[in-house]
Parts: sequence; structure tokens; C-alpha cells
Amino acid sequence: MKNIKNKIVLKLCFLASISILLLSSCSDDSGSNGGGPVEVTGITRSVVDDPLVEGDRQVDVPTDVINAGNYYIIRGSGFASLKSISFNGLESYFNPTMVTDNAIVVQVDGDTPYYNEMDEMKIVTSSGTYKYTIPVRPPNPNITGFPINPNPGDVITIKGEFFLHPVVNFGDTKVEPIEASLTEIKVQVPNDIKFKYLSITNVSGTTVAPQSFGSAIYDDDKTNIWGWDEKWDGTNTFDLAYTKDFSQGSKSIQWKSGEWDAYIIAMAYWNFTETNKYKAVRFSIKGAKAGKVKFFVNGDPEHNIKIVEFKSDKWTYIEIPFSDVGNPTTLEKIGWQEFGGFGGNEILLDDIGLVLK
Repeated sequence: MKNIKNKIVLKLCFLASISILLLSSCSDDSGSNGGGPVEVTGITRSVVDDPLVEGDRQVDVPTDVINAGNYYIIRGSGFASLKSISFNGLESYFNPTMVTDNAIVVQVDGDTPYYNEMDEMKIVTSSGTYKYTIPVRPPNPNITGFPINPNPGDVITIKGEFFLHPVVNFGDTKVEPIEASLTEIKVQVPNDIKFKYLSITNVSGTTVAPQSFGSAIYDDDKTNIWGWDEKWDGTNTFDLAYTKDFSQGSKSIQWKSGEWDAYIIAMAYWNFTETNKYKAVRFSIKGAKAGKVKFFVNGDPEHNIKIVEFKSDKWTYIEIPFSDVGNPTTLEKIGWQEFGGFGGNEILLDDIGLVLK
């Protein structure tokens, strides 16, 4: 299976592709001022890339169907005075700098209705309204939670969205759902899943979960990799099953920290012996107040540290490469020290685990 892609690289590739496409479209304007009638001559998907297939990435691919949540290039004429573009009655935001008289680059809103709808794209310009019939389908699957360290034979529930006619794979092993709805899938875990990824394919495309099987240290609860925890200050309070806010699954760790206090998780060395399989530590973090933590490994808060910032209004996903914290040959402990400098904070931690090489 293809490794999880670097999001920044993909974004740069996408923007470069769009720039080329817009330059090409601009060269065809022939001095038009956009005052003429609207006509659509073709629609292409800006990027097509199956995460399960190496080397298949394509740019500017003709299509006769719209999948919500994806970027498209609408080609034709009369677009320069674009006022709005909608799909099945819901407007999608467009950046005016990505519109020429002959091309519109638009990300179709992920909430665009798709079931029993009119399959209609509507373009409104200063010259009038143009309607174009094209099927609209749901976004790619959105995986919001699943047991990351299951045992073979377990029946697990995968939670998310847009599970329309889902195909479930554990690595390269396809598994038939026991039950499936648009938001939940129940499956039985096959053998030999460690160091592999969960993927779900629906009628629109494939989504690969970012967490590999067996990599979780905290996943709604302590896992088999978690040995014990340590607190610098016993007056700090912890809720290891906090249900009011979480980034993955259905629970997180709530830590009410005093200023400069720390929380440490020790690895279960009798279970965790494969540091060499991984390249980084991952976690998601959020605070009652935006702040900072000092991340450190193996119980040493003074050397090989990494200071990270987080927000109060949304979760921040963090990956800390081992190379940033001294390339430890054995990972015995991971720790966070409150580092906001304003008297302490209420910190939430979730999706704590490791990232495969």
C-alpha cells in the first residue's frame, strides 16, 4: 500500500497544477471581457490519485460526475463576471483569482446534497444564469474513529461519514462488512494486520486512515503499549476517559495542569520492542487556552526537546520525528510539560501513538 502522503507536498503540487491550468485557460481568452453568454464545454477533476496505487497520480482528468469535497475545473466561456456557482442548490465558495473567462477552479462544498437530488450545476454571472446537468455524488469516506490496536477476530466498529456501498481493506486484505450504514461499519478483524493501514472505498473514492494498526499508545483508553504514567505534581487532575471533546474515537485525556507541570507516559517494554519500525510520535492536542507544551522523551526534559503550540478552538495534530528529539534507539517514555507561561492550562490529549517509517 502507498505510504500516507505528505499533505504540504500534495498542496504545493495541487497549486502548481492549478496555476498551469489557469495560465492555459487565460491564453485562450482571446481578449474576451466576459460579457457574453455562458457555455460549459467540459469539466475535469483537478487531481485524481488513488492512495492504494503507486504512481497513478493524474492532473486535469475529464469527468462526467461531481464528487463533493473535491476540486474541479469548469471550462467554457463567459465566466469572467462569475457571481456564484452551486451544485444541487448549495453554493460552493470560489476564489475570484482562480476564475478566468474560460475556466473556473472550484472546490465543491463537502455538504453538497447528493441523494435524490436534481444533479444540477448552476452558474450565475452578470449575463444571467446557466444550468448544467451532471451527477453529484458524496465525498470520499471520512474516517473519524476505529480501534487502532485490535486483535485478530475482534468485531470492531468503524465510525465516519459517507460510507455508501463501502469496501473495507485491512492493508491488502478485503473484509466484508457485517453491518454498514452511512456512518458506521462493523467488521471482523482479519489476521496479520500489524503495521498496515485501514482503508475504505465508497462510490467516490478511497480514504486511508492515518494511523497504522498496532501504533496507538492511547486510543480512548490505555493500550497494550502503555506501561504506566507519571505526574510531576500530584495535585494535577486527569480524566483518561473525557467524552466532551476528542479528536479520534470517542474519548480523550483531560489534564488540568499547573504551570510548568509535566505528564509522562512510559512504554510497556514487555510489549513494545519495535521502535525501529517507527519514525515519529504523533498526538493531537487542544487547550482551554491557546498555549505551548514542551515535548520530551525518555524522562529527560532538558535535552532533545521540542516545543509545540496548540489552539483553544480546534485540535492541533502534531508529529514529532525521532530525529527532532535525539534519535533515541529505544523509546522508553514520552512526556509533555506545560509551557504556556501564564499559570497553567487545561490540556486535552488524544490519538497518542507512533508513525510508521
